[in-house]
Amino acid sequence: MEKALEVHELRVAVNDKEVVKRASLELREGETALLLGPNGSGKTSLLCAIAGHPRYKVLSGSIKLFGEVVNDVPSFERVKRGLALAFQKPPIIKGLRFRDLLNRVASKSGCDEKFVKEVVQLLSIEHLLDRYYGYGFSGGELKRAEIALLLVSKPRVALIDEPDSGVDVDSVMIIASALHELRKNAGSSMLIVTHTGLISRHVSFDKLYVMINGEIVMETSDKMVLEDILSKGFSWVKKKYAKELSS
Repeated sequence: MEKALEVHELRVAVNDKEVVKRASLELREGETALLLGPNGSGKTSLLCAIAGHPRYKVLSGSIKLFGEVVNDVPSFERVKRGLALAFQKPPIIKGLRFRDLLNRVASKSGCDEKFVKEVVQLLSIEHLLDRYYGYGFSGGELKRAEIALLLVSKPRVALIDEPDSGVDVDSVMIIASALHELRKNAGSSMLIVTHTGLISRHVSFDKLYVMINGEIVMETSDKMVLEDILSKGFSWVKKKYAKELSS
């Protein structure tokens, strides 16, 4: 399988403060990876840098999409090449109906009306369609609406930030089902960020990365390691990798 995303020794700064330090990871086509770590460890900053957010300055290292370095490629061009980012806190857009936004995104990716309807039903968001996007949505509704936009955009690489944060268990299960469809039908590679690990109960994954203090300190495909983290906490990871983290 071709490498869809490669991040090598990436260092990222925000407002002159280094928030990502020598981070490396990769995703092959069709793979799903979890990026786990405590709050403030740099996970969201890493996703924003990969997506090309202008506030996140790459100090060194490289980001490749399908073998091409995109460090200096603007975010909208990365989107054209198949990259999509689902935000932890999606924006609220007063004046734009969710239905119109969903249809606009779907038309650009070639999705037909039938597929859009299936996505809406899958995520149980029919009642949100005629509201302004995000306006008056609950936390779970906003996350489900963001995932709906992700599905109809049919990305080749999807960066998904904290889909299990601030939502109830039912919403997590609905979102997980939608992510399964994204992988199954669109063949998307997915990098899913989480600090709770709750989404891992409902989404199958190929590999796990753990990020601590701006560094990716662990890469594994062993599902039992995740169980250790969820039962013992990130303090277990910090002790296990104390030497590396102090260097």
